[in-house]
Amino acid sequence: MKKFWMISMLLIAALFFVGCEAETEEENGGNGGNNSKACTDQGAFRCSGDMLQKCDQEEWKNFEQCSADKPCNAEKGACVAGGTTDPTEPTSTEPTTEPTTNPGNDLNCGEIYDCMVDCGSDGDCQQGCYDKGSANGKTQIMALIQCLNTCSESSATDDEFQECATSQCSSEISNCEGLGGGAAGDTSYASPYGSAQINISSTYIVTDADSQLGQEMVTMGSFINGNYGNSQIVPAAAAQSYYYTSMYTDQGETIMQTIQYFTDSTGQNILNPLVVAITNVNASVGSNYYGLLEQTGVGYIMLMDVTVVNNQLNPTCYHAFSEGELTVNNLSAAAGSAGALAVSGTVNIYSPKNYANSYGDISDQLGVDVCPAK
Repeated sequence: MKKFWMISMLLIAALFFVGCEAETEEENGGNGGNNSKACTDQGAFRCSGDMLQKCDQEEWKNFEQCSADKPCNAEKGACVAGGTTDPTEPTSTEPTTEPTTNPGNDLNCGEIYDCMVDCGSDGDCQQGCYDKGSANGKTQIMALIQCLNTCSESSATDDEFQECATSQCSSEISNCEGLGGGAAGDTSYASPYGSAQINISSTYIVTDADSQLGQEMVTMGSFINGNYGNSQIVPAAAAQSYYYTSMYTDQGETIMQTIQYFTDSTGQNILNPLVVAITNVNASVGSNYYGLLEQTGVGYIMLMDVTVVNNQLNPTCYHAFSEGELTVNNLSAAAGSAGALAVSGTVNIYSPKNYANSYGDISDQLGVDVCPAK
């Protein structure tokens, strides 16, 4: 689930990082042009091998690097199937790439961004996206672009750029309304949906070698308290009968999975919601981010409803996920009593139907069924 947000960050990086490089090439005139032969038809395109060039201020300047799959097409001013690599006949044409979003002049920051992504490296198209933005959208996108450009100038590698964008531009990313690309949020789910106080204190780490849970393997009591919607996380029907376990797993991810079980007064029947806290074993002692939105996050907390079939927990729907800082006080992935996990603090929780920082409805992106609003 966290990978969805990492992809969003990579898209941001690709858009503006490549944009910086392309601008530098245009300023230098490019490597494939014929600078000795001036062009007079401003905005015309031609092909020089696999390089699409544009007439700009009476000089042919590199515009886009094409490929065998998408050859140069001077008539369309783009790299598309059916192109021609004939460099001798520049064709007078304006770029045909147009923004694909609503043509009204009221695009929010996220819609401007999505429009720019659709433009590829077409600077005129990107400018058109900006021009169609609302006043607030333009202010937010410019703040984001300026911050990311600063990261681009100070970063030698893409990894350095990603780290800078995550750490230095988090406010600009959060303030960019609608950047998550989800549908409009369902306001029947408040945003935030609630808050949760966390106090995990496990002194035994369960592994696959433990076939049955013994008393020493569980922690009696609850590691979570708080609310989601109008409901309390700890169900009243639990009658003080609850416990949690922490398990180490390296299936797909190397994580610690802490599960909170609420049961009825008999101690036999599982009550909803089930709470799961995921902690990456590479988390450091100290403050860490638990959420879906931060690329640097070490895990997340989720609330779900489950059914129990043949002693297996099967999720039926999801209530909420966490966003916020928690403190990791102790972390050891060693098996049994040699292991430990201690995490504390308070986080906001959000329904996938109305997620944090104007991301809106992300349930389709996460591929989850959402429980009815509480």
